[in-house]
This record gives sequence, structure tokens and C-alpha cells, in this order.
Amino acid sequence: MGVQHLTIRDVPDDVMRALREEASEAGQSLNVVVRSALRQHIERRRSMMRLSAQLPAIDALRARIEERAGGALAGSVSLIREDRGR
Repeated sequence: MGVQHLTIRDVPDDVMRALREEASEAGQSLNVVVRSALRQHIERRRSMMRLSAQLPAIDALRARIEERAGGALAGSVSLIREDRGR
């Protein structure tokens, strides 16, 4: 696939200012910073979608573990608090 072009209109002033500052601090062009931000957004989104797809399998595994353990597993919050109290 070739290079694609994208025009973004009505970018808020504070967002442009932050992007320009980041570009300046990194010694990069505004274009490089924006492409990087877009790529990171897509990678996070894909990662969240993969995780969401795994949730049913994780829930099924937890249910099997609870069944073998003979009841519900303790929540991690209460265990952490208990451990901190020692």
C-alpha cells in the first residue's frame, strides 16, 4: 500500500500546542509526532480488542477453578489489604 494523506480540521488550540511542544522537545516534526500518536492509538485499540476477545475464556477458566476449589475465589483487593495489615 502506498502512502496515504490525512487532513484533520478543527484541531483545538490546546491540542495543537501540546503536539507542537512534544515535537519540539523530541526534535521531531509535527507530522512524525502525530503519526506516532495515531499508531499508538491503533495498537492500544487492537490490544484491547484482543483482550476483550479472551474474556469469555478467562471467565470460563475462573469458573472451572472455583468449581474445583469448592467455591468462589477471594477477591484480590481484600487479600492485598490483609497482606498489608501484617
